[in-house]
Amino acid sequence: MGTAFLDRLNREVLLADGAMGTLLLARGVEPKALMEQNLTRPELIREIHLEYIRAGAQVIETNTFLANRLRLAEYGLESELEAINRAAVRIAREAVRMSGEEVFVAGSVGPLGALVKPYGNLTLTDLSAAYVEQIGILVDEGVDVIIIETHPSLLEALEAVRAARTVSPTTPVIAQMTFLEDGKSKFGDDLRRSLEALAAADADVVGVNCSGPQMTYDIIYDFLTTTELPVSIMPNAGVPQFIGGRTIYLSSPEYLREYARRFVEAGANILGGCCGTTPEHIRAMSAVVRGQVPRRVRQRVIVSVGGEEAPAAPSTASLPTRFRERLGREFVVTVEVHPPRGVDYRAEIEMIRRLARCGVDAVSIHDPPGARVSLSGLVFAHVVQTQAGVEAIWHLSCRDRTLAMVHAELLGAAVLGVRNILALTGEAASVGELPRAPSAHDVSATGLVKIIEGLNRGRTLMGNDIGAPTDFRVGVLVQIGADDLEAELRKLEERVQAGAHFIVTTPVFDLERFDVFVKHIAAFRLPILVGVLPLKSARHAEFLHHEVPGIAIPEAIRRRLHRAQGDEATEGLRIARELIAALRPHVAGLHVIPPAERWDALPDFLRTCLSQESAAGSLGA
Repeated sequence: MGTAFLDRLNREVLLADGAMGTLLLARGVEPKALMEQNLTRPELIREIHLEYIRAGAQVIETNTFLANRLRLAEYGLESELEAINRAAVRIAREAVRMSGEEVFVAGSVGPLGALVKPYGNLTLTDLSAAYVEQIGILVDEGVDVIIIETHPSLLEALEAVRAARTVSPTTPVIAQMTFLEDGKSKFGDDLRRSLEALAAADADVVGVNCSGPQMTYDIIYDFLTTTELPVSIMPNAGVPQFIGGRTIYLSSPEYLREYARRFVEAGANILGGCCGTTPEHIRAMSAVVRGQVPRRVRQRVIVSVGGEEAPAAPSTASLPTRFRERLGREFVVTVEVHPPRGVDYRAEIEMIRRLARCGVDAVSIHDPPGARVSLSGLVFAHVVQTQAGVEAIWHLSCRDRTLAMVHAELLGAAVLGVRNILALTGEAASVGELPRAPSAHDVSATGLVKIIEGLNRGRTLMGNDIGAPTDFRVGVLVQIGADDLEAELRKLEERVQAGAHFIVTTPVFDLERFDVFVKHIAAFRLPILVGVLPLKSARHAEFLHHEVPGIAIPEAIRRRLHRAQGDEATEGLRIARELIAALRPHVAGLHVIPPAERWDALPDFLRTCLSQESAAGSLGA
């Protein structure tokens, strides 16, 4: 029936039913007993299904919106979870048989009603287990489609979609979220970004529900008229009003019919109703929905059997490969740069050209921490390669990127010819010019390396074929000055095993600590780019040592800077040259991190420190 549902969706706009809870409450059922009616009053649930089918519904939802373990536990019904879900599907099936109509049964899956860490106590594992449990029963009982609805958080909605795909790769999935009037969820998720992420996670249909018709139209219209994704829309019967102790929805059936017509014209594939809608609303909507041909249909692959020339495969322009060719064979030098804060990048490109003339093999495009506005790192990496003629290493941070976004940006990098990546977990966006919630991560740096390794084999993390494989070289970061170096080394080992190609260190100042690190990772046999950061002043050194995780500066070096007084910057450059001379025989290259104010001094510094005559001084003097 899964194939039948999708085929039907390609041929016509489908009409779903309206609210179940609204009718049950109107008929005297207590809010805590809505799901229990599947066991105690199945005839009531069946009759409501039949009312919607007689009104014209082609899709009916099971009475399971609150039938997950966490929500049922609120009413002491968790032990009845399986019975409630199985009964709901059987009642819906019986209603369809009694009607004699061709109607699809959708297993309703609502949010869990609890917050995920750090806001609450749930983990992603808890989310997945709860969804897999409920969806597994619904699929086993034979629903035609799973409808994940009214989710206020992209994080939770994605977990529900993944659970559905874990249970059954073939059962169609509709994934709907609810948004506020600004087009964002109450957790700040953008509508377009969220729906595209749900589709990338393999939802067959994406959409919105549980807001008034006008607000729904306003927030979905732009997406609806520009996307090629199948879209479902299920508005409320207006904004709820509390009158005489009762919740009343004031939108008339005729009002819903008018908006249903507008949604169909804009390109909706499924129309239905949410809170406050009744069989009368669905009957009115039926007049403008049923029999309509959808504006968009799923794309099918057409194989040509004639003599026409096949379309050319996508390709990228010829881009520099000096860094890739030399890495692990010759000593390489990379310099970390920040994307510009605006659209004018001319000064940065000119400086990068100067660095290339000094022997720099690649520039490493930093991902600025915090909620700071800057040019996209990926876009800037492409500009660097095409306009400065210098190979780029793009810092890809997991921070605030969903799994779908990670895949999308990596595929974009492949198309743009940006093939070197430094995989990072990402610093928390706790500061910056944009107000925002705490950072979230769908995937860790280790997971990111696994994703890249999979794309290099032509597969997404979910196992989907992307056609031609990518050709990324991925580096991973290790914090030499970490308080717990053993724990840092364990994380590094995981990332190496996941498929890393080279290692980049945070700035190194302690040669003894670095020696310990090198001995521990000798078996990895991967090129190491050692971090070098010229110190500006004694104050700069004290800040890094005491406030920046992963950086430890020996007291002897800090004393040298304090004694330098008015010439601290020059002393900092001298210390950096000495460190490079001592480290160079043991590493594959340098990762130079210039202080922002010291760009002009960098070319001369590089010429000096890269000369073979440079010798180590006494770092403790």
